[in-house]
Amino acid sequence: GAAVRAERLLSLMQKEHDQGNKSVKPNTVTYNSVISACAYSKHSDDRKDAFEIAFRVFKQMTLKEVTPNAVTYTSLLNVYRNCLSTTDKENRFLLSQYLFKECSKAGFVNDYVLGALKKVVTKEQYIHLVGSGEESSSHLPSDWT
Repeated sequence: GAAVRAERLLSLMQKEHDQGNKSVKPNTVTYNSVISACAYSKHSDDRKDAFEIAFRVFKQMTLKEVTPNAVTYTSLLNVYRNCLSTTDKENRFLLSQYLFKECSKAGFVNDYVLGALKKVVTKEQYIHLVGSGEESSSHLPSDWT
């Protein structure tokens, strides 16, 4: 699927960079593109691989000291939404809780992150994480945004 192809391209870019081609260094946009490809895997049988690839790439991103941003966190929440079973509400919540805490610690919560979070967790879980049903980041603690 698209996620596998995107990860393969990222690996090729990284290999080229490691071999001295400094013009192809993967950056935040590169990593976000791979994660986004994972979030929108079209075939249900690709979703497990897409989920694993997204978080492998996210880990690699942090190990390579490439800074995630709001797009990164929004895309990862979209991976949860599209790749995890809708009946597994507890797992969706626990994973989203961890990711949202990381995002808020990094100061990247925005309206897109909130919109993606709202599509992954239940209304009650959203209120628990955000502190209200608020959908606008303008009403959140300033260190979250």
